[in-house]
Amino acid sequence: MTRWLHLLAVAILVLLLSSPSSGQSVDMAVVRDLAERPVDEILDGTPVQLIEIERYWEAVRGRNRPLVVFFYSNKHGPSQRVATLIRFVSIDYADRLDFRRVKVVEEGRPPRALARDLEARFSLDDTPGILYYDNVGDKMVLEEEDYVEADFKEFRTPQMFLWQTYNRAVRNALDALLAD
Repeated sequence: MTRWLHLLAVAILVLLLSSPSSGQSVDMAVVRDLAERPVDEILDGTPVQLIEIERYWEAVRGRNRPLVVFFYSNKHGPSQRVATLIRFVSIDYADRLDFRRVKVVEEGRPPRALARDLEARFSLDDTPGILYYDNVGDKMVLEEEDYVEADFKEFRTPQMFLWQTYNRAVRNALDALLAD
């Protein structure tokens, strides 16, 4: 029985990886090359604007459409892999979403004290992390003076061999969130 389940899982994975991608076709050689670069370089020339952490709530409250915020370390493998996804997705969704990024640290994981501060201030469980805010205008939910609850949080990091699957999943999730 276990062997059949394993074969079924492999078959599903093959189908997922071979099914046509929603959105643009992406050359994986380009993705792999980008994933070796610092996040700031990966996102250069995209609609993902850098904001300083001190101006975070101003950016969240000042928007007039849904917002995706990417917290990252500039030189950190997981952040770099997530940044490649954000690069391609942000270009395709720039007319429907705002994108911002917050550099948490220059390299590696943030120190524990900073990680605890990010969790307390933004409910950010890990870096890299993505917060999605759909509650614009009069739908905005204020729980504390300096806090707006994110509608969706994501902390998984794509492995290169599953990048296309993550790309499709992100686009499907955004389409569903934007359909409301």
